[in-house]
Amino acid sequence: MSCFSRRYRMLNFGRSSLSATVAIDSLDAGFLWNSYMIQPLVSFRSRLSEHERRELDASRILTSAIRGFAMTVTVPPASSPISHASSGFPSTLTLLSRLSCRRAGTRFNARGIDDDGNVANFVETEVIFSTPAGTSFSYVQVRGSIPLFWEQAAGFTPGQQKIQLTRSAEASQPAFDKHMSDLEINYGNIHVVNLLSNEKPGELELSRRYQYHVRNSPLNLPSGEPGEKEVEDHELIKETDYDFHAETRALGYEAAKGIKRYIQDSVENFSYFLSEEVDDQPKNANGRPQSHIRRNMSILQQEGIFRTNCLDCLDRTNLIQTLISQLAIQEFLSQRGERMATNDFWVRHGTLWADNGDALSRIYAGTGALKSSFTRHGKSSIAGAFADFRKSATRLYINNFEDKGRQNTIDMLLGRLMDQVPVHLFDPINDWVSAELIKRTNEYSAYDNINIYVGTFNLNGKTRGLSEDLSPWLCPPIDLSQQQPEIVAVGFQEIVDLSPQQIMSTDPHRRQAWEDAVKTCLNEHAQTLGSEEYVMLRGGQLVGASLSVFVKASVLPYIKNVEGALKKTGMSGMAGNKGAVAIRMEYANTSICLVTAHLAAGFANYEERNQDYRTISHGLRFQRNRSIEDHDTIIWLGDFNYRIGMANEKTRQLVKMGDLEKLYENDQVSFIRLAITDCMLTNRS
Repeated sequence: MSCFSRRYRMLNFGRSSLSATVAIDSLDAGFLWNSYMIQPLVSFRSRLSEHERRELDASRILTSAIRGFAMTVTVPPASSPISHASSGFPSTLTLLSRLSCRRAGTRFNARGIDDDGNVANFVETEVIFSTPAGTSFSYVQVRGSIPLFWEQAAGFTPGQQKIQLTRSAEASQPAFDKHMSDLEINYGNIHVVNLLSNEKPGELELSRRYQYHVRNSPLNLPSGEPGEKEVEDHELIKETDYDFHAETRALGYEAAKGIKRYIQDSVENFSYFLSEEVDDQPKNANGRPQSHIRRNMSILQQEGIFRTNCLDCLDRTNLIQTLISQLAIQEFLSQRGERMATNDFWVRHGTLWADNGDALSRIYAGTGALKSSFTRHGKSSIAGAFADFRKSATRLYINNFEDKGRQNTIDMLLGRLMDQVPVHLFDPINDWVSAELIKRTNEYSAYDNINIYVGTFNLNGKTRGLSEDLSPWLCPPIDLSQQQPEIVAVGFQEIVDLSPQQIMSTDPHRRQAWEDAVKTCLNEHAQTLGSEEYVMLRGGQLVGASLSVFVKASVLPYIKNVEGALKKTGMSGMAGNKGAVAIRMEYANTSICLVTAHLAAGFANYEERNQDYRTISHGLRFQRNRSIEDHDTIIWLGDFNYRIGMANEKTRQLVKMGDLEKLYENDQVSFIRLAITDCMLTNRS
């Protein structure tokens, strides 16, 4: 395994524009925040000759940028825990944090994981201690959002913002495995430190799902095959669930040091990076000594990583990472037989970590970190408690009123807004080649047809069908090639009674019961055909309207960027008794948007229904400001409430006669084309 320390790589990362020894196109794009802005130049550079590259690098026009925290403090000889010949020079203690730009965003706009295994607020932090004698110690940790598909809306009551898991366990496992596999490849064995509460229902649900995925990870199975018996020796992921609030409630934050008994074994097993400066004086062919050569030699390498998380990966996480860093340094000193570090050394160490926590918290949540008073001074205080209260109040304001604009700025910087066009560099040869490749796309692209089954039903608040056979509806007798569609989307309206209490909030339990019934029906039918089963991809609900999407397990690798969005239209957008639920995804290179809607009722409310459609089509937005119309395939389903404008008896008579033309002439839905055309023109103008 190569040297684990990121020290030289990180320092060169910051100086890459000043030195031609590190090619900018070789840098880790996951931490390169200006990659969107410089990518045209980087691509242009890759097509140059070696001489031309050196000329471009010498111009220093290509500059790399990282986001995070970096600080170095000096440690006087009297405070240094490593004894060495007196040189009069101090030692240095450095802390470097790199924030990933892969799933970048603000606190309530970026949560959980994406389909590529990237998590929100992922930070790699390294502590480096260097002495004048050339000894260098390094220890790396990471933090990151819980690697599940989950969301949390901002609110005005601290700690009461509702947590929602947006994908089933089966549909989440591939992304979870990708994330953990990347960690194992880059860092070695993984020790997960989960600080979520066991008393808050939302955090407890996240913890239980987290445990499920760890147990089912291929990294914890002898041959990587799910279902085989776990063997402890083969576990590359170890998990510690440590309810931080419960552990520190009685004795304060000082009690958090008790986590040592759960992680000490991993601290010892993971080791650390260590290099020493050695002095060689080789002899020449005549046996005469040559000049002295001083060089750095790697002695040890770190072989594992602590991955720490709480809900935001800020306050609790930073405090625990401080303690882990302290344990690693103590392990290093103990193995060298050095003296115990002085109190002054630990104060400097705590100050670095407190400043690091404040910097990362300002990026993600808008304020400095909570609990930083303890991290900085090693003890709690009344002043620190008041400071935490002030920061919490400030976060509420920022998260509810400012984060949307901050998120938009981040997305613009990273080139993720819809219709954002990168800078184009005029390069005639490359432009001609690119144009020719586009013309011949069919020669190197593959196309496939998939089937999507869509069903919708107004339940009128009833649950009777939960115990009935749903196969006549969900599995109709159609062509055999279409009986096992890759995607099944089921929309329900009035899934709960639309009482005054219900229309202002959403109860997901009824939707979950119907999802279980639908999934059972689909999989029983699949078994009769000898076909594979379906997994729940994502569900969404707006009071009485719900949309649930199921997919074949085998197509999960082709699906990514699954998102959900809601749009209320009841009571002028204040209530959810009417509105829409939408789920979008990318299947290979095709974007798909599914929308279920419950429009205004009443025969005479034709224009109100049209207006509901316009409001949904124009106002519903996914992340990156993506609209419904920004998709390759759009499917609407639901209870649109359009009526046939004739008397009941007359309508029935025409049905018996088969006079469909007359029925169509009087069907309000035939006029919706005018509304659709008008809305599309409005969106494009």
